[in-house]
Amino acid sequence: MRIAIISTYTHPTRLHIKEPSIMQSSVPELIAALCPEDADIELYNEKEMDIPLDREWDLVFFSYLHSYYEHTKVLSTLLRQRGIVTVAGGRHASHFPDDCEKYFDAVITGEPEPNVPALVEDFQKGQLKKRYALASKGVTDIRPYRYDLIDFTHNKVRLPGIEASRGCPFSCNFCVLTGHERYRYRPVSEVIDEIQTRMCWNKNFFGLLDDAFVFLDNNLGGSPKYLRELCEALIPLKKTWGCALTFNVLKDEALVKLMARAGCRYIYTGLESLNPDSIEAMNKGQNKLSEVEAVIRRAFSAGILLSFGLIVGSDGDTNEYLEKVPQYLADLSYFSITFLGIVCPYPETPFFREVASEGRLLPGTLSRDYDGYTLCHRPKHLHPSEVVEHFQRLCHTLGSLPNIAKHYWSKLAMSDMPRYKSTILFSGPEILSIRNPVKNKARRYIAGMDALEEWDVQQMARLGLEPQRIIPPGPPLSLVS
Repeated sequence: MRIAIISTYTHPTRLHIKEPSIMQSSVPELIAALCPEDADIELYNEKEMDIPLDREWDLVFFSYLHSYYEHTKVLSTLLRQRGIVTVAGGRHASHFPDDCEKYFDAVITGEPEPNVPALVEDFQKGQLKKRYALASKGVTDIRPYRYDLIDFTHNKVRLPGIEASRGCPFSCNFCVLTGHERYRYRPVSEVIDEIQTRMCWNKNFFGLLDDAFVFLDNNLGGSPKYLRELCEALIPLKKTWGCALTFNVLKDEALVKLMARAGCRYIYTGLESLNPDSIEAMNKGQNKLSEVEAVIRRAFSAGILLSFGLIVGSDGDTNEYLEKVPQYLADLSYFSITFLGIVCPYPETPFFREVASEGRLLPGTLSRDYDGYTLCHRPKHLHPSEVVEHFQRLCHTLGSLPNIAKHYWSKLAMSDMPRYKSTILFSGPEILSIRNPVKNKARRYIAGMDALEEWDVQQMARLGLEPQRIIPPGPPLSLVS
């Protein structure tokens, strides 16, 4: 049996651009581990390479985000025309299964571990169902990924990734996990064994990335007690790793030092805003802005690069605050921003329900608009055009070469821990990538006002496909000028 597992991608500019990076979707390796051992499996990550549509497959699994849905259903339709069976899964498919059933032969609405094997078995029997929603038995179901299928030649900086936990204990109102996925973690012994015996390493750059990996967890620090146990077990491995976790963990100085001894050299935290009113509007109480500077200094001194994400367009944002963001960051001299986006009311979140009930969703929104770089609602204190102006200005300012030079100058000498300096050097391109979403000068960044990718538009017209429109309840808003 020939199986393809495809992670689709469309660039924020809506141009045909690839963007290989250190962290990539590992869903293809996850799904591959759930397929029969004798299957002929091919993995494709569209962020790194185009999908060859002339291959002969029996079954194709698609992994995609909300904003990639239009593109993914085009690919699915083209493959189905050739008799290839296609499957959709993930958060979008779970929230819009009826719509997905029009464009895929089967839809997985539950977690992959129980459903992928059941689907493959039914496919082999010729008894494929339209929908699969078997309940998971928990994290003990998670199997080691098929690391052997990762091709590092298509993305020379990519690192292998592993899950230690799933979900998050917090309830941020804009997060797709809130209300849908409880927090749970794997036995430490299983995680360590997978790293030691299964993981394959990136040998590029003369071994500079060898023995380095990333945790794919939404919040590796969801249980500080578990994180301590995990770090103690990682120390003897002498590996280098990065992760994402919430700001509250960073306040525990002893835990941060333990993470550094265990090989942690990179932490990403979605700080989201430097405006207390915006933090309150997001229900993100774990972020204490008054403690940011001390936390940052301690982490870098321990040998860990802290990287933060900021978003604009929150209900607490004002023109005054957004104008001063560069100055706020300058005052926090060790601050590193590697992601800048526009707050997004994803359809399955409390934030979506809030803005929809208040009639603040913008008209004409498509699934393509829910990408974290397009404004889909009307903020309380800003006109949509003002949000876009601030977003574009900050992308150019924070992703500038002088800003990267300051980043290197202020951080390279802060620690002598092994691989600390190489981590700092590799982070420069991440900061530079903040400018990538605004490279298309024709983009308006307001829902309903930007065309889909040219190839997708052509194919959808030829195939008779319509984009998925996210229609808010209640009376329509006036169009934004």
